[in-house]
Amino acid sequence: MTKFKLLIFVGIIVLAGIGALVFYFYKTSQNNPAAPASKDNFILNTFQAPAVEGNIINSGISGKVALGDGRALEVFLDIFSNSDFSKPFISVRTHDDGTFQIPLRPGNYVLKPMDPDGPIAPTRDSYNFTIGSGQWLQVKVEYD
Repeated sequence: MTKFKLLIFVGIIVLAGIGALVFYFYKTSQNNPAAPASKDNFILNTFQAPAVEGNIINSGISGKVALGDGRALEVFLDIFSNSDFSKPFISVRTHDDGTFQIPLRPGNYVLKPMDPDGPIAPTRDSYNFTIGSGQWLQVKVEYD
């Protein structure tokens, strides 16, 4: 009878392990890192970076600034911490092809595209986003 109880106990442990694996792979497929993060046109994709050690910032935001017709635009972008809107956390200028990449520690931020001189203006005044640990957001900022 003792062997029978041990066999049942081992069977339950094995089934629990299989159930945990099924749950893990189901949740992983639901959080596909190459899938669009939301229906908002701002966040296109979310990618998980490999783990690193030390004081390396392994998360952030990257993307492209473009006109409505898809042409690249070189502009300034201000990033504010959600806790302090008095001054930008960081200001960057996009490359001439409109691309940018900004390493950021996990947290809540607001991206504010600057209004350049001339007839064009950003489609939205600001974009709220959250960076998770080891997470990179791929975004698109549009101007009219």
